[in-house]
Amino acid sequence: MTDEPIVIEMKRTDQISVFIATVIGGGAFVAFLPDLAGWLLQLPWVPWEEPLRFAATIDQKLSPWALAIIGGLLGIGGGFLIVHDEPTVSVSTDELIVQKGDKRHRFARSQVHTAMIMGKHLTVRDRDDVELLHLKLDTRREVAAALREKGWTAA
Repeated sequence: MTDEPIVIEMKRTDQISVFIATVIGGGAFVAFLPDLAGWLLQLPWVPWEEPLRFAATIDQKLSPWALAIIGGLLGIGGGFLIVHDEPTVSVSTDELIVQKGDKRHRFARSQVHTAMIMGKHLTVRDRDDVELLHLKLDTRREVAAALREKGWTAA
């Protein structure tokens, strides 16, 4: 075993894919929002009639290209939030560090009795079986392999 930590995080290509998808999705959604709002207003059971009326008439003030650009900018913000909220896990022989957004959890090996993947979550427990962390992960296999490689106890 080496002392070099194993860092599991969202790959750059995945980050770029998220940004592209949110920009295109946001642009398309806002560009077609007046048509969608007009269709929804025809349904008798749809709530929020006033905001939908505003959305249906917004294309009279702005061109579809302007709406698409506004939606794309909103998509950039959404993409940033998605990428920023994706957890990063660093596993070494001495410590486990999990960062999600602005929250950082650092566990020394002496604090942890078990660190394991349970279902779709990373669960960290101390010697008194108190749950220190329970976090949903998309990179479960990579984290489980890193925990095994660095010799962390998994129940």
